[in-house]
Amino acid sequence: MPREKLRVAELLAKPDQSLLKHTDLVLRIGQNLAEQLNLPESLRVKALLACALHDVGKATESFQDYIAQGGASRSHRQVYPHALASLPAILLAEHTAGQRLGWDAVNLHATAAVLSHHSPLGAEVYKGYAAVRYHPQGKEVLEQIWALLHEIVPSLPSFEEAFSQWDTLSSQQLGALLDTPIFQRQGRNVSLRGVFQQLPQEEFAQVKTVLHLADWLASSGREAVDDLFLQGGRQQVTLSMSRSGVVAWRAFQQQCARTSSNILWLRAPTGTGKTEALLLWAGDARRIIYLLPTQATVNAMWRRLQNVFGQENVGIAHGRASYVMRQESSSDEDVFDERLFSSVFAKPVTVATLDQYLLAHLNGRHWEERRTLARQSALVIDEIHTYEPYTLGMLMEALTREPPAQLALASATLPNSLLRLFPAGETVEAEQNLWERKRHRLILREKPLAQGVEEAIESAKQGKKVLVVANTVAQAQDIYRCLKEQYGWQPLHLLHAHFILRDRQEKERQVQEPVPGTIFVSTQVVEVSLDIDYDVLITEMAPIDALVQRMGRVNRRGERPPAPVYLFTVWGQGAEKVYGKEVLQSSLSLLRELPELPTDRFLAEATERLYQQVTASAEWQEELQEGMTTLSEVQRILGCYTIDLSDEEMRQRFTARRGVVSVEVIPEQFVQEAYKMREAGEGWRLVELLVPVPIYWLSKFRDAFCPSADLGVYVSSLEYNPHEGLLERPSAAKAMLA
Repeated sequence: MPREKLRVAELLAKPDQSLLKHTDLVLRIGQNLAEQLNLPESLRVKALLACALHDVGKATESFQDYIAQGGASRSHRQVYPHALASLPAILLAEHTAGQRLGWDAVNLHATAAVLSHHSPLGAEVYKGYAAVRYHPQGKEVLEQIWALLHEIVPSLPSFEEAFSQWDTLSSQQLGALLDTPIFQRQGRNVSLRGVFQQLPQEEFAQVKTVLHLADWLASSGREAVDDLFLQGGRQQVTLSMSRSGVVAWRAFQQQCARTSSNILWLRAPTGTGKTEALLLWAGDARRIIYLLPTQATVNAMWRRLQNVFGQENVGIAHGRASYVMRQESSSDEDVFDERLFSSVFAKPVTVATLDQYLLAHLNGRHWEERRTLARQSALVIDEIHTYEPYTLGMLMEALTREPPAQLALASATLPNSLLRLFPAGETVEAEQNLWERKRHRLILREKPLAQGVEEAIESAKQGKKVLVVANTVAQAQDIYRCLKEQYGWQPLHLLHAHFILRDRQEKERQVQEPVPGTIFVSTQVVEVSLDIDYDVLITEMAPIDALVQRMGRVNRRGERPPAPVYLFTVWGQGAEKVYGKEVLQSSLSLLRELPELPTDRFLAEATERLYQQVTASAEWQEELQEGMTTLSEVQRILGCYTIDLSDEEMRQRFTARRGVVSVEVIPEQFVQEAYKMREAGEGWRLVELLVPVPIYWLSKFRDAFCPSADLGVYVSSLEYNPHEGLLERPSAAKAMLA
């Protein structure tokens, strides 16, 4: 059909959906979302403006040609960006509506949302684009869309009033229009791009959240906005506890369920039902975001909460979440939708790393949705004691700037010196009898950990399941090698951070199902990553709070006689690099004061004393302040822009952690397998073959790393084997060539 004869109803938004039908659907969903999110009236109208006009830029000749030919007539890059082509319509509509309804004419929230609904808002977005050729029926479809919107918001100006300047504005070079100073702000001329950057962040984020969620729901064929909100959460938690055999709630769980406080500080020993208490406190919140320190803990909690709230209601967000979901799904399309909604905290319950929450406050991709939804959530931050001061400083600043509707901080060792950093809340502690459990027998050995091998063997010979924890990967590998080569012990497992993901996942599965006589050698990864219960702990000296976490992996629920904990108090330089000499010395002094059979209360009090010393130090306070300042500065500099990671200075700030930065590499023996994955259309599985290493290894072992442009990662020629992981030495083949 000739283009000029194409009817308005046949202008397409998608190959199987007309522009009018898609717009009407997005509008109806957006109306419901704005109500559910309690947007104030002005922002509600702006959100509906954005929903109505976000795709009007598809009424162009290039887009309609492209969609009619199924994308075959030209590459997508040759099609004029429809978000930019929508600019004249949304700019005119929001400006004239503002004049009619009394808004600040410079606060163009809806215009910024529409412009950025496919490309992040930034200084370079859509630079250099010329004028666009609209479809001959473009103005007619705009009028019909306006009629749809007018039915919902009759207070808006008429079509003739709103778009009296359409012919003039729609003929402009739109890329240049973004950088033309056309507004006055505080006595100076400001471009559209400048106006967008300086919008109130919270307001812009709310408008864009409604637009994005409505558009995503409509595009995925889902209209039920209620699916994004939690229904009857407390009842589901109660039923789950009953299914698990819980006959009566503990006193502290009852207190969490009863409290009306929106801020909770929960302190409860490992294995006493802390997670259930937190969920009972969240009650009937419309959204729960549960934050944990590691990907492994997030994965485990994600699966656990799926059993509580239903698989369809629980999302997961961390750097490898797409891979985890892909592993457990049979449909690529379902994974895409689930990943998208999970990544922006739009599922009724989302389990995520704290990093994901903080990166949103550093204006990472989709920060608008994450921060908007987090503000209306019950935010649970578990294992709060595990974070370094820089991360805590960022967290403090984020919570101060944008407090959630509800906030819970929890840990088995919840030091008051940490709690004082955060908003005051109601403190709930597990009942006294749970703190009086004596789960461990402390046995101090004035030796290095390497001399604990014989004790491990003796315990294993008695059928005990033995956990050995070293402070460095190299030391763990040495101990494993000694047990294997000198003693030939089996069953024997080693776990640390320098395994490829596939091997690490298999090892995590194995060590959670140990047979009697198993020896499991690990590093700090065991402290918060695995839900295991062994019989004997042999560990190198570490800070008290880390030791408490390690001890929580033996006699976990206190249902057996006190488990032997062998503490080897002579540490090496590696331990000092990880923890600091003063912290180790202070921890050892506190440890010597503990009785042989310490209660959980004694351990918590020792942790409190250590934190009082550590948090009072100038170095700790400086790092805390640095984290607060970094987040504040990033938000001040960026405004409503999404962070540009091609900017070296900003990229260095885009991290929620300090300390050693890691980079993922692929051992050379897996390169061919990686290529086969890509050839088979399974490039998403490449992550299975990657192993993280400290970034300084790239210079320390300069000849052992080579970037692969095809795979997008470094290839490592260091020796790797599935039993010991990546070793700090060349592979056998490399050594022979040398």
